[in-house]
Order: sequence, then C-alpha cells, then structure tokens
Amino acid sequence: MSTDRKQNLGIAIVDKLEENFGRYLAMERGLPFVLALWTLATHAFNCFDAFAYLAITSPTKRCGKTRLGELVELASCNGLRIVGATAPVIFRRIQMKKLENETLTLIIDEAEALGTKNERSDSIREVLNAGYRRGQCVLRCERDGENGFAVKEFDTFCPKVIILIGNLPDTIADRSIPITMRRRKPEETVERFFYSQAAKEAKRYRKECQTWVKSSRRAVLRNYRNRDLNFLEDREAELWLPLFAVCTVACPHRVEELRKVAQSISGAKQAGEPAELGCLVLRDIQAVFTGIGEDSASTDHLISALRTLDESPWDRWSNGAGLDSRALARLLRPFKIGPHNVRLPGDRILKGYARSDFEEAWATYLPRDLAATPLQASLTQENVTFRDPLQPAGVADPSNARKGRLMRGVAL
Repeated sequence: MSTDRKQNLGIAIVDKLEENFGRYLAMERGLPFVLALWTLATHAFNCFDAFAYLAITSPTKRCGKTRLGELVELASCNGLRIVGATAPVIFRRIQMKKLENETLTLIIDEAEALGTKNERSDSIREVLNAGYRRGQCVLRCERDGENGFAVKEFDTFCPKVIILIGNLPDTIADRSIPITMRRRKPEETVERFFYSQAAKEAKRYRKECQTWVKSSRRAVLRNYRNRDLNFLEDREAELWLPLFAVCTVACPHRVEELRKVAQSISGAKQAGEPAELGCLVLRDIQAVFTGIGEDSASTDHLISALRTLDESPWDRWSNGAGLDSRALARLLRPFKIGPHNVRLPGDRILKGYARSDFEEAWATYLPRDLAATPLQASLTQENVTFRDPLQPAGVADPSNARKGRLMRGVAL
C-alpha cells in the first residue's frame, strides 16, 4: 500500500470511529477522539509494552456507559463484554486468546464490586493490577493429573475497559485513562442506537482497522519506541504513548490536539486522586510558606496554619485533638525532614522548620505542575487567618463528608 493511501486510510478510520462514538452518545469534547485512537490501537496491541485501561464511569445511571461499552466491543479487536465474571474466567479467557495468537479486548461491565472487600473482588483486582503491562501474569496452583498440583502462569496482558458507577480503586484508576460519562443535556441530540445496524457498520470498521495496521505496524512500532511524552508524568506517559504512536502514523496533523486532550485528562485525573497523608501535609505546608512569605516558621505557627484548613484533616487529627508537633514530625520523618532551631523575625530563635527543608521533597513528591498559589489570607504569629488556596472560598466538597474519607486534589 502506498504511503498516501495508508495516510488517507488512517485519517478516514480515525474520523469514522470518532464520529461513531459521538453520534450515539453525549460526551465532553475530545473524548470521542481518544476513544477512536484507543480502539484503533487495540488492533495494533502487540506493538506495545503497556496499554492503558479505559475507565468508563459516571456519577449515576443512564449516562451511556453500557452503550459506550457496546460500541467499543463492536469496533475493537476481538471485543468481549462480560458482567459478573470471576478472576479465573478473566485470566483463562485472556490465555485462550493468547494461545490462538490473537488479542482479546475485555470489557468488564457493572464493575462496582471492585470497590468492595472480599475474596472475589480481591482476585479480580489482582488480575487488573497486573494486566496493563506486557509480561505480567498471575500464578495459580492447579491439579496436574496424577502428579498432584503444579504452579501455572496465566498471562493477563490485554486491552481492557472497566465500566461502573462511581470510582475505581486507586491502583486500577492509576492504570487507566478516565472517560467520565454524563447524561445528555436538553439541547443535545444523539441518534437512536440499533444494535444490528451498529454491528454491521462496526464489522466494516474492524476490517479497515486490520488493513491499516497490517500496512502500518512497523511505523507504529518505530514511533512507539522512539517517542517520549515528556510533558506527562512517567505513568501517564506510559499509558498515553500507544495512542500517540497510533495518532502520529494515522493522523499526524492531530498530534497537537491529542497532546492538549491528554494534558487535560491527565491533569483532571491527578486532581481527583486521593492524596496520601505524607504528600498532603507537604502540599499544605508549601501553601503555608507561600502565604506567610517567610523562609522559616515556628512549629506552633505552622501547626496553627495547617489546622485552619477546612478541607484537610489536621484540625480533626487524633480523634479530634488536632495535629500536634509530635504528629507533624512523624508525618515528615519519611521525607527526612525534622524540626530544628530557626531564626524568626525579631531575632527570635524557636523550634520550627525552614522552607529549604522542604524544597527537595516538594520537587520530588508533589506534581511538577503544582505552583503554590499566593494565599488570600493574613498569617501572623498572633492572629492566624488562613484559606486553602486550592479551594474556592466557602466551598467544600460534600462528598468528603459523605464518604468519610479524604479526597484531595491539586490545582493545575
């Protein structure tokens, strides 16, 4: 196939897939493009060392999640949508396709059970945690004829889509590109979906995808191995790289568009992640130092400022007693940061912390795009008033109180 013909076919395939996702569903701008590239990439799956899951979520039902799962199933490489499968069913089905030298695209619908704690859910999470990277497998002890039992390896690497209401467990979400669905707005219109008609159209899409991949595999593989997405964090770059490799070969004129979409989705994903307490205290201390505009602060002053943050747990720490100097030191100890004598305005010397103590930890453990925002507050030793710069004044996330757990984001 000539270069021009391959290029035209690649552009046409992406356009058709993008249009197909957009015609049946109401989605935010950019998502149909991402879905088109991900679907096309499943047909070139063997080129990649890691492959992002699609996490299709919504805040409530009737937002089009299952419809999207059906569309992905029809257009992807050997799509299979399942509900209520156990871990052995999942990894054995993947293994079966591997033995046939084919790729399985697994769509796990109604996956809310992944958020529960029981043996079945734990086993499925184990498969999903391992199955986004090549070479990962799960081990099972199985009967081996008359010889008793033997340990067997089951490959878990294949494209996967996970569909649920709510949020995925953190470890699986970290391996996913989030596709957040919503209900259609009154002014939006979508076409009525007829499965038989969509299946007929999708059969043609799959054939075109296979034709394009057969002629473009080497170019996709070369681009995948020689490209680095240095504008994304390491894990995010690993997840998005297959889509950029496919986009660069299939529709190079849209690579910049994909970059903007990837940055937007990755930024929103990062902002919605629950922070570990150590990273949270680092982030809040960074905001405090930005607010006071000083190079050092006493321990008492720092703790007082931290405890005024409504959306952070420091005022409720230790069963409501509040954060104290010992607890703060314990949180900072893993980062090799501890209190010491610091010189304060007026030549006072007290136990406290210097800004320079934290700079290495901030650079290492906080998102690189996070810039501490100047606080709209007055922060003094005698009179502490403080507002979290990363939340609008007077606005709290009701889900935090409802869920009873900390969900923190960063402003990007």
